[in-house]
Amino acid sequence: MCIRERKNCVLFSMKLWITSCILALLFVGCWPARTAIHNRPDVKDSERFDYNVAAAGENAFSFIQGDKDWGDVLKINDWTTDLPIYRSIREKAEEGPTLGMSIIRNDSILFEYYREGYNADNLLTSYSVAKSFLSAMIGIAIDEGKIKGVEQKAIDFLPELKDNLQFQDVTIKHLLNHTSGIKTSLMLEGKMYYTTDVTKIFKNIEFKNKPGEKQAYVNANSQLLGLILRRATGSSATEYLEQKIWQPIGARKEARWNTDAKNKIEKTYCCLNATLLDYAKFGRLFLNKGNWEGKQLVSKDWVKQSLERTDAEGSSHGYNYSWHLGLKEYGDFTAAGLYEQYIYMVPKKNLIIVLFNDRDDKIEMERVNWPYIFRQLADLL
Repeated sequence: MCIRERKNCVLFSMKLWITSCILALLFVGCWPARTAIHNRPDVKDSERFDYNVAAAGENAFSFIQGDKDWGDVLKINDWTTDLPIYRSIREKAEEGPTLGMSIIRNDSILFEYYREGYNADNLLTSYSVAKSFLSAMIGIAIDEGKIKGVEQKAIDFLPELKDNLQFQDVTIKHLLNHTSGIKTSLMLEGKMYYTTDVTKIFKNIEFKNKPGEKQAYVNANSQLLGLILRRATGSSATEYLEQKIWQPIGARKEARWNTDAKNKIEKTYCCLNATLLDYAKFGRLFLNKGNWEGKQLVSKDWVKQSLERTDAEGSSHGYNYSWHLGLKEYGDFTAAGLYEQYIYMVPKKNLIIVLFNDRDDKIEMERVNWPYIFRQLADLL
């Protein structure tokens, strides 16, 4: 969900819960009631909602187990104490809400950690990390000619929105970059997450800005992209993921993508569930410019476009094509999600760091800057 606005995520969820409690009194049995009952998103949601399955292939890819464990060697400062105290990355992982973490360099696992009760077989919920997967699949659909390009109008695939005059100018690129101008609200967010029929949500969609005018992180952009992908390819997002990415990269375990109940349409702005190391394989794919063991799964051109730093058409240097772009001198980039979920990459170090956290205390969320910690680790390696 909203990594760029992570300091507001918990406050947003509380407001959503309060609003939904009131609405639940009027609409018992529909989405407001479910919102009030389930409260903020959490790790139980992966089983609570319906899901589609992307099966693993026959030939699983395995990272190399390093010759030593770097967990106690790598010392970082997270500044949570406001003092320059350095601690090992193992200590940092063990003390917080971390469900799993892995540091991989040159295909070798330097450090791997799981909270008690978790292991390498657990499927971890990605939240907005899923947006980067969706972006890659949009790129593949363009490479295959099923979508003409990023400048193609969204209305070509969503004719039911043709009467909305503002939507007529929205392109695929606007949705990828969150520059569509679509207005979000607690009501819209709650509907998307808890609805049983995602196709009914966007009938009365509203706009805050003109398309291409300003970047504003809105989950509806990615949900609309998911609907476009389904109609362009004739496959569900999960089927397309399985065929084009999941099996080709040698995922060891299945992935599950949560859906609405009525249509089994994926919540493509979030809600992909997979193992820690299978997420790392997706990172490896982009670290290698879309190439997997000699086969170009995502075109180099699409990877280049995705990681371009631009402020054209209301975009920004920190976010492009649903990827979070780091510092220019590092060349780092990230797929990121709510509650500090990350697939972090530094190409010049051939480094992948995967981190998945559980929901945490609001103050702790604000104090720990994980991208800063990742760059410390990159410097040490």
